[in-house]
Amino acid sequence: MAQVNVVIQTAFLGDLILSIPVLKRIKHLFPSEKLAVVCKKGLGEFLLQENLADMVFEVEKSNSSSYKDVQLKLNSLDLNHVFCIHRSVRSLLFVSRLNARKKIGYSSVAGFWVFDDVVEYDKKYPDVIRQFRILEPVDSEVRKEFLKDGFESLNDIHSPVPDFFSFEISSKAAASKRIAIFPGSVWATKRWTEEGFIKVAEMLTAKGFSVDFLGGPDEKEICERIAAAVPGTHVQAGKYSIAETIKSIPNYGLVIANDSAPAHMAVYKGVPVVTVFGPTTLDLGFRPWSNNSRVVQNTTMDCRPCGAHGHDKCPLGHHECMKSVSAVQVFAAVQELL
Repeated sequence: MAQVNVVIQTAFLGDLILSIPVLKRIKHLFPSEKLAVVCKKGLGEFLLQENLADMVFEVEKSNSSSYKDVQLKLNSLDLNHVFCIHRSVRSLLFVSRLNARKKIGYSSVAGFWVFDDVVEYDKKYPDVIRQFRILEPVDSEVRKEFLKDGFESLNDIHSPVPDFFSFEISSKAAASKRIAIFPGSVWATKRWTEEGFIKVAEMLTAKGFSVDFLGGPDEKEICERIAAAVPGTHVQAGKYSIAETIKSIPNYGLVIANDSAPAHMAVYKGVPVVTVFGPTTLDLGFRPWSNNSRVVQNTTMDCRPCGAHGHDKCPLGHHECMKSVSAVQVFAAVQELL
């Protein structure tokens, strides 16, 4: 039986996509071993489709029995390393019950009891860099990279992504006049205005571009409202699984999205992306991890960021961080990339 390395990443889809460079590195480090990923329910299919993992185990965060089932399945395997990328008490408890040769996670009071090796979690670094820290105990090249300075500056969208930490894109975006727009987000305050999406779609169609609105089943309604206001655009939201959506991304010449998972999908597939940031800021570490991307945001508001993620409603009641971003700004960013 081949040994198995396990990655625990039960965060949202965007965070899981940002784990891809680390997953690829683990497969490179241990070519004769299997890679298993523990992730949130509904997110694992694309990891298998893209050959990023050999096994996927999905858990439901509100269902403790799902964790127990996965624990039993993993403990029936020959576990070599467990890399715990997700930082939560639930993940710590889960890892504590796994039988592995070595468990590696981030430094914390509880982490010292659970993990054999702990690494630093630096909030000032981009998330991809923070995740690579998890490999320091097993990867001499990663240790060498972390002797360098300047990782904090990589939060700047104009700072080039270092090759070592990149997605290692093998495909290129199609030379296409098709544009994919993802107007949704799990968090309401992270959604740019519908009026903004309508206006930028009008600008694109006026220039001869074909515009598709994409998203999950919960985002079909917002896509239909926007598309109804822009004749000739198409609604693809709700038609495809996450894996199918990711597979379709290279058919587009560019993606427009909020600070959410679709922006990271585009980066992973090597497609230029324009991302609208509102309540979140780049220094939180979740920039589009690409040299072929632009971010549009209002940098003059001192209430940003109002949280690590977003909210159902603007805490101050005005949502100016998104309302003040114009379609002209977004379209200008699009023109820079096309």
